[in-house]
Amino acid sequence: MKSFFRLKRTASIIVFPLHLGGSNATSLELQAIFTPPYNAARYGITLTASPRQADVVLLLGSLTPKMAGPVLDLLASLPDEVKLLQVGSDSTSAAPFSRSYAAFGPLQALPAGIDAPEDSPAKGIFLPPGKSITAFIAGSPPDPEVIIEAILDACR
Repeated sequence: MKSFFRLKRTASIIVFPLHLGGSNATSLELQAIFTPPYNAARYGITLTASPRQADVVLLLGSLTPKMAGPVLDLLASLPDEVKLLQVGSDSTSAAPFSRSYAAFGPLQALPAGIDAPEDSPAKGIFLPPGKSITAFIAGSPPDPEVIIEAILDACR
């Protein structure tokens, strides 16, 4: 782990946190990566207010019905180079809200060989065609060190 913190970054990594709904526990841990004990800025990790400027989009929380349309529109408009990371167990498996009427469940990539979500036999909310999840960060909420490491690994 010490070698991980000695890593030097030459380019900055611009991150856009996309809140899908659900609890804000993961959002608090994301804010913690910029505090002095973790200092993500030393690796060149910065936040942006525009998803089109981002290198990494962090998907936080469980997808709610009111957010499904805007989120899918936003993801469809992103360039293909943008990496998508699902952060926390509520984003990766919709836990603990998986049986709630107010949660759709996790975003997932389309199965191989299927071009449109309507053609899929699987249930769920699917990413726009051509998009895929780069990494899943487990935890409820995940530790700040794990979030930093996943962002750096996704951009290597």
